[in-house]
Amino acid sequence: MAQLGINGPFLLAQIVNFIILFLLLRRFLFPPLLRMLDQRKQRIAEGLAAAEIARKEAEAERARLMAQIEAERKEAQARIAAASAEAERVKAEIVAQAQREAEAIKAKAIAEAEAERQRILAEAHKQIAELTVLATERVVRRGLDETLQRRLIEDFLSEFSPN
Repeated sequence: MAQLGINGPFLLAQIVNFIILFLLLRRFLFPPLLRMLDQRKQRIAEGLAAAEIARKEAEAERARLMAQIEAERKEAQARIAAASAEAERVKAEIVAQAQREAEAIKAKAIAEAEAERQRILAEAHKQIAELTVLATERVVRRGLDETLQRRLIEDFLSEFSPN
């Protein structure tokens, strides 16, 4: 071995030193180091598990919120539809009320016009009767009494009355 440049006692001392160092490291350094690595591995696994749980919870919360938003959207659409229907109902009611009022006003106007027509006709009859009485009085020169004249005039006018 000397020809290869290897010193036998020195090599043997190196091997013994290596074995002693290995045993010392295995006895005192490796267990805490392995324990620390195991703990780190466990913390990482727990963190990954917690992250997965949080992701699943977030997905569930997102799904719940989306369902709630959809429900609220449907509810809002239902409220809008109800409000629209109510507005249409109120509109129809207002139109019907306006039509009833217009018919009432029209009927009242017709009644008032008819009453006015009857009043004017009565007034005209009265004036014609008075004029006829005066004319007859002048013609007859007070030969007939006034009640007889009025009765004759009223009979005459009733023959030509539009009623």
